[in-house]
Amino acid sequence: MTQKTIELEQFLIRGVFRQDDFLDGLDQHDFDQYTDSHVLVRGCDSAIIPPWAFMALTARLVPLARTVRFGNEHDNVVIFRNSPQQSAK
Repeated sequence: MTQKTIELEQFLIRGVFRQDDFLDGLDQHDFDQYTDSHVLVRGCDSAIIPPWAFMALTARLVPLARTVRFGNEHDNVVIFRNSPQQSAK
């Protein structure tokens, strides 16, 4: 199983969440690298991230990833699981 990790801290500017910078970062990020992968989205301890940011990130991953999980390597929650019928398309 190929698992790739997205750190939400990579979308922060000097440790601060800013809506426009976050959305620009999503637009510039190469999401194709997550095709057919199990993706773990790690939050960050240093900034407050609004819930809609996780939803925006998940919306970009759903068409590509096999699964999307939130948390860390040892404690995570499956947010999305691609069914076999969807992955065959």
